[in-house]
Amino acid sequence: MNEQNRLEGDEGGDQSNRSDSVEADSVAWNDFFEADGRTPERADIADESDELGETAERTLQERTNALNALKRASELFVGLPDGVDDSIRTYVSELPQWFRCSQTIEARVRVGDDVFETDGFHPTTDALTAETRTRTGTTVSMTVVCTGQRPSTGRRAWTGTERELVEALVSVIKDGIERWKIDSLKRVSDGVVVLDGDLNYTYVNRQAERLLGRDSDELYGECILDVFPEVADTVAEKKIQTAIETQSPRSFERYQSQQEQWVEASVHPSDDGVIVVFSEITDTKVAERELGHVLETTPVGIVLLDAEGDIDRANTRAEELLGLSRHKMDRKGYDHPDWDIWDEAGDPIPREDHPITRVCETGETITGFTHGITLLDGSERWLSSNVAPVKREDGSIEQIIVALEDITVLKRLEQLIETFQPVNEILNSATADGETKQDICELLTDTREYQYARISEHTPGTVPTESDLQEGSGAVAAAESVPLPIQSQTEVAPAEAAVETGETQVVTRNQTDSRFERWRVDTLDRGFQGGAIVPLQHRGRVYGLLVLYTDRGNAFGSREQTLLTTFGGRIGQVLHSLVTERVLHADTVVELTFESTDSASFFVSASEQLDCTIEVTDTIPASDEMCVHYASVRDAPLDAFSDIAENGDWAAQLRQIRHTEDPPGGEVEIGLRRQSLAQSLLTEGAVVTTDTVTDGRAEVVCELPLGTDIGSLVTRVQESFPETTMVSKREYTPAAKSNALAVGRMLRDIFETELTDRQQQVLRAAMYGGYFHSPRRSTATEIADALSLTQSTFSYHLRNAQQTLFEGLFDQLQRQ
Repeated sequence: MNEQNRLEGDEGGDQSNRSDSVEADSVAWNDFFEADGRTPERADIADESDELGETAERTLQERTNALNALKRASELFVGLPDGVDDSIRTYVSELPQWFRCSQTIEARVRVGDDVFETDGFHPTTDALTAETRTRTGTTVSMTVVCTGQRPSTGRRAWTGTERELVEALVSVIKDGIERWKIDSLKRVSDGVVVLDGDLNYTYVNRQAERLLGRDSDELYGECILDVFPEVADTVAEKKIQTAIETQSPRSFERYQSQQEQWVEASVHPSDDGVIVVFSEITDTKVAERELGHVLETTPVGIVLLDAEGDIDRANTRAEELLGLSRHKMDRKGYDHPDWDIWDEAGDPIPREDHPITRVCETGETITGFTHGITLLDGSERWLSSNVAPVKREDGSIEQIIVALEDITVLKRLEQLIETFQPVNEILNSATADGETKQDICELLTDTREYQYARISEHTPGTVPTESDLQEGSGAVAAAESVPLPIQSQTEVAPAEAAVETGETQVVTRNQTDSRFERWRVDTLDRGFQGGAIVPLQHRGRVYGLLVLYTDRGNAFGSREQTLLTTFGGRIGQVLHSLVTERVLHADTVVELTFESTDSASFFVSASEQLDCTIEVTDTIPASDEMCVHYASVRDAPLDAFSDIAENGDWAAQLRQIRHTEDPPGGEVEIGLRRQSLAQSLLTEGAVVTTDTVTDGRAEVVCELPLGTDIGSLVTRVQESFPETTMVSKREYTPAAKSNALAVGRMLRDIFETELTDRQQQVLRAAMYGGYFHSPRRSTATEIADALSLTQSTFSYHLRNAQQTLFEGLFDQLQRQ
């Protein structure tokens, strides 16, 4: 029976068509007998009339048996039930009776991977075999053996009829299986088409008609490339041709623009073409597109893995975090040796501790797994991973989702904080600035964060020069074995910027600031990835410059710069304290007396206008720009004093603390921004002991460590207040002032060395603001407002300052 007849029988779908098809096979055998002149009826006549011998009778019997075998095959394989196993099993058990020596015949039929055989089947070297393949690619074979032997030859002689029978039976079984499969395909929801070797349609089921938008009558016998010319030279055509050439299945996806739908197709090769099974996946594609949109817009990296741990999909953010393209990640296992991941100690994470391994073993979600990863370019990154399984209804894992978040900055900050923490211990116990600087540099370079550190001295008010930045001029470096990265004018520009702005200046491999281009090139030439200059400042005065270099590729981000600036402020505070302590405890200090009539000073201007005396009892730095002054006013009403502060160009913040009527005056709290001579001296590191202004003439007395560059200090003060003159300078031993002040000096020592800056500010503001008077002249809220603090923060610092001050005093008294 030809292929067209079979397909027409299939398309009809009724029992009669299938029966007619099998009858055609039976007629072929009848024709065979007639062509040989040996139909069963004629054979009977010949036996009676011609008295044929034993050979003729045996031949007749063989052909009769063969005809019966084919009829039985027709009964079993036409109109198959839901499965073919029972029909094949029945036929194999009956097969021996249609061969000579049936008692010694054994048979086996193989359909794909399924084997059906008679009991006790034993293959022999003299086997009768036949093999074919269905259009769906299923192999069908039959093997017949005889365990008996002929006495004359010792071998079983197969007749031509028996050989033809085996081949005919295999063909009938194949056709029966093929029809059953085609009938099954008619009932499936997928589209099914059969193409011959020339890609002509030979079968189209109803679902395929719907998906293709064509009736089967339009497609039968037509070439797919003629009906759908847009398929030519596409992935679909290439996959079909490859399946035919290689006789191996292929699959592809295709968008059909006319139907506006996506289809997924699997191609199965057959002897004379292919069977294409396809289904619509438009909804799936839409869902995938929506999922893709979600994956691409989420700020975290997403990686999807199959149940075996191989990567199926990753979003763009994951590509960035892992340093690999999706193509290179595709089907790459999570435990592939190329993944260089490590724990916080820097040790490789073994497979059994990997979060994906643990999820596969336990089925439980893991969150916040922190690990480092070395990328292909050698850079390092810290990631936090959440790993969750997607389970089927039976509880087995279908997919694994990994969400990756870059925590490199936070981790680096954590490591930097850990690096800086021991520095606080050094700063808390600092006694000499030279030793302190050396210890800081060595501690910083003992970590993985920085490979070079030095602290260069700086004279406040001057522009940094090349000599200021070299190790030979008071600079302290971590180790002499490390070459000085920059010893040229190229470093002056960023150092000057650091001093002027009070902010950390940096260069990195990706630095784009043209001002620092030479510095960046020099840094890279020396083998570093980045450099930083950190101003060590306190109360607006820069005490030195911390120079750092590192080989970290992602160093000196904005958060690290902020941390370094804060760190520099802490060092600057300690250096300031060491300078102050030298003044307090030096055997000899320098006392300078200044006189000024410069109206750029608020107190000089107000005293001149009101013809009064102003005594500034304390000046407290509230920020780098502003100081809070506590002053007493004599011979002028406070309201007039307030009018000057509020109506002038001073931008002063004034609060009356206490006023008197006779003589007129009182006490005030006033905030000024670089508008007083005392503030300028404080910025230079001086300790102001007297600040009095009478009738527009100020007298300010301050103390400085012996060895201070007095000339430079005077120059900088006169730049802000030109009408200022240094009227006296003397050196003296502080202890010679008065032995009666021993307790006071003890308290001052504790105040300067044990209290924090903020505690000092709060305690001084409370004292001179009248907080300790009864009744109080200022409330906690009023003083807190002046210092830009909350009332609770003010109270907290005040209590701690009082406790520290008195504990230190009593401890000193007990030692005496």
